[in-house]
Amino acid sequence: MFNKRKLATKKGFKYQYGKSPVLHRTIKNSKKTLRTNGPTSFHTRKRKRISLSSLVPKIPNKLKRLSIILGILIIIFSTIYLIGFSNVFNIENIEVSTDQITTESLSGNIVDDLRIYKGKNLLFINKTEIIERIQSSYPEIENIEVSKDLFSTLVISFSEYPPIANITNVSNETNKKFIVNSIGYVVKEDIDDPELPYIKVVSDAPLNTDSTVIDQEKIEYILGSKYYFEEKFGMQVIEVEYKMISREVHLRTEKYFYIWLDIQKPYEQQLKKLKKALVKLDIYNEELSYIDLRITGESGEKIIYKRR
Repeated sequence: MFNKRKLATKKGFKYQYGKSPVLHRTIKNSKKTLRTNGPTSFHTRKRKRISLSSLVPKIPNKLKRLSIILGILIIIFSTIYLIGFSNVFNIENIEVSTDQITTESLSGNIVDDLRIYKGKNLLFINKTEIIERIQSSYPEIENIEVSKDLFSTLVISFSEYPPIANITNVSNETNKKFIVNSIGYVVKEDIDDPELPYIKVVSDAPLNTDSTVIDQEKIEYILGSKYYFEEKFGMQVIEVEYKMISREVHLRTEKYFYIWLDIQKPYEQQLKKLKKALVKLDIYNEELSYIDLRITGESGEKIIYKRR
């Protein structure tokens, strides 16, 4: 035993009777003494980690649920007030957007008519109602789109029916010229467009430019007969004359003779008669005054013509 004690002392262990040797070593440049059980094991104290959650007082679950419900209710009622009762979404501006404007001040007139919507909630505006209102007041407009530019601007986009012909109205009182669109509404007055065909309208009284001056079906018939003749006979039509009282269409050709058509009968049927008569009637070289295709004979192919 004494030998063990002596040996342990030499190695730096403190020997205690009945216990394992305990090492007491002093590390240089350190005030701490490491104590280990046995020659190779060291025991250090573990430091406690303090979390932030442990510093915050715990909130009961009921209070948490109550806070969440209260937050949701605040958001809901704030949204309802913002949309339904505040002035944030009230209409302040009305803008009109269009690629082409052929009728002067049309955009301004639309804005004036829609002023009744100012101050109303933009989110609750009925788009269909606005479109129907514009179409009833301005039938010359073909397509209309209504959009909302948050937070307070109503935007109207539209396109008009395209201009289709120059009209010269010859009546007992006056002569007047204007441009009409594809449904017969006047889009410009006292002006013509050389790129468009010319139609002379003969009437007893001046045409009313506040509504359709010529029905859409009649415009399609008049221009259709012009293009059909030019295609089938290879001869240009300089001018088309429409006689409203007698319901006749006269095509004035580049050879300075007229083709008379009955607007109540298909122009294809009447011009086919002339096509068959070309074997006997040389419309390209003879000096003609007019060719009347209105009359239908027993065979349906009767034509009347007059030379100059």
